[in-house]
Amino acid sequence: MTDRVNGSTFAGEFLTGNMDFFTLLTIVPVAQTNVTTPVVDLPSYQTYASTGVWTTVTVTDSTGTATSYATLNAYLDAFYKQLNLDNLIRTFAGRANPVAISVNSISGNIPGTSTPINAGNASTSASTLWAYYQLYNNIATPTALFGSLYETGKTFYSVHVATEKSLLWTTGNVSNYSTTLASDNTNAQGYNILASNSLYQGLDGLTAYDLQSSQVLSGSSNSSSAATNSPWVAKNTVAPYVNTWSTSSATLTNTLAAQGFVLNTVGV
Repeated sequence: MTDRVNGSTFAGEFLTGNMDFFTLLTIVPVAQTNVTTPVVDLPSYQTYASTGVWTTVTVTDSTGTATSYATLNAYLDAFYKQLNLDNLIRTFAGRANPVAISVNSISGNIPGTSTPINAGNASTSASTLWAYYQLYNNIATPTALFGSLYETGKTFYSVHVATEKSLLWTTGNVSNYSTTLASDNTNAQGYNILASNSLYQGLDGLTAYDLQSSQVLSGSSNSSSAATNSPWVAKNTVAPYVNTWSTSSATLTNTLAAQGFVLNTVGV
């Protein structure tokens, strides 16, 4: 018999050999929950609308695990985690085709140690850990720090993205660029994924949704114009807690990024 050495493909199935890889570490809640149905479109919505009694909703997530949501807030937490991830993927897709995505989370101590993760303090071992893996923000002189308002007790989400082609997105400190500036933002070296959303279609300033049950992002509001005018008010029966992806603020940065798949060795 003949040994199969190259696997199976079909006509028209191919992928470039010049892929690029990214890791984003963020406090913005993201997950592959598969919860995408607005509340008003649930089969049980009419019961909820007429009686105020929530019917448990069960959804199978990306791992094949069936998760039951026994309250409105629990369901909306999962809904907005998926929506944040979808918006992140759309941002990548604006310049480069994402072909593989995975999401993990970490909280408490640095894996393998008894040291708590403190996000934004330069003196902590966490900042040393982020720097070791080349995870940087996009302030004027990039550092391996979250905003100073994020110190303790946070859950971090690591998102790994493989894109089909290189030199479309980039990230990190000046070592990734041909110029002396970390944000050259040209197609010579690729636009920074952490750059301004309004100027370069990066993540900085892109709308993010906080957890409905207990907010984790500094400054989230369900009474701002962005929240009260959100289409999700009508779709989900309550105003969402709205914030932004932040990458360039010394106080509010909630996302770091690196080129390459990193953090896998410490469990995330």
